[in-house]
Amino acid sequence: MRVISRAVLAGAALAGFTLAALSMIGGARTARAADTCQMIKSDSLPVTMDGNQPLVKVEINGHPVYFLVDTGAALSMILRSKAEELDLPGFSGRNGTLSGVGGRSDIQTTLIKTFTLGKQTVTDMALNLAGERSLGRDDVVGLLGEDVFRKFDVELDLAHDIINLYQPRGCENAFLGFWSDAAMTADIHTVNPQNPHIVMDVTLGGQALLAMLDSGATHSVLSSQAAARIGVTPETPGVVMANAARGVGAKTVQEWVGVFDGFTLGDETIKHAKLRFGDLFGSGTFTDSGSRVARTTQANTDMLLGADFLRAHHVLIAHSQNRLYFTYNGGPVFQVTGPALKRAGADTAE
Repeated sequence: MRVISRAVLAGAALAGFTLAALSMIGGARTARAADTCQMIKSDSLPVTMDGNQPLVKVEINGHPVYFLVDTGAALSMILRSKAEELDLPGFSGRNGTLSGVGGRSDIQTTLIKTFTLGKQTVTDMALNLAGERSLGRDDVVGLLGEDVFRKFDVELDLAHDIINLYQPRGCENAFLGFWSDAAMTADIHTVNPQNPHIVMDVTLGGQALLAMLDSGATHSVLSSQAAARIGVTPETPGVVMANAARGVGAKTVQEWVGVFDGFTLGDETIKHAKLRFGDLFGSGTFTDSGSRVARTTQANTDMLLGADFLRAHHVLIAHSQNRLYFTYNGGPVFQVTGPALKRAGADTAE
């Protein structure tokens, strides 16, 4: 999932639940360079990696299911088809539009009698209802997005199958790479709380680009427009066609694989990066009422840093500082083929 336009407030119910339900202190870690800084652990969420999809277990009305951890989603949601399987009501009307790689999908709401994440349960919770496709496994029924995660500093340690949520105290100027003194950093653009995304400056092939951190994307991908500015197109010698990609919308997007020189994020540089590229948001364009101009809600995003990037790194998304901390774990930073992308190769959700 990529972008949500005209977003509804139903997702706030889940964000509010998570903030309250996970507020109990489960321990503390002290960050370097500030004696008063405490990283108070609110919760640890076990992660199941299915290919390049990070999944967390929840219960909906007593049924154990999974949600995809999707930092590229502005709002959390449950899939329309899965709501029917779980016998959840769908309220009529359209409360907004989800727009992204797979095109557009209308947003409705549903009401969940009991929603359990970890040891905490909330009752009569409203949640966004959208999506035209599955997310891979049959037991993956929805997305946990940035409306939830932006309430915390989020440690993504996918190499050890865990996500830790922290509430920092007195850490405004502290170094928060607490697991390694060698942790690298990158600044995150100021987040719009109504449409939150994690966007950072990167450099690729000498071009300054904007990249969004998107754990819901199985692999990192560059927009065709940004690739063309660098001088790489589907007709460039050495570029090969890849499998088509899709999101929760109904459309698919053809992708290609090319080699790009000099990818830099913060303190990390990769000299030669083999990357997929495609028309990320062309199928997500829409025309407003009274306008003949087609628009895309994420026109300023040039690149998605996907789950391949996150698997190759230990990451802390420090929402409290608008900063990313990361260390390299090893392995390929950008994946274009291989077992971890089996679902991307089979046209599954990103």
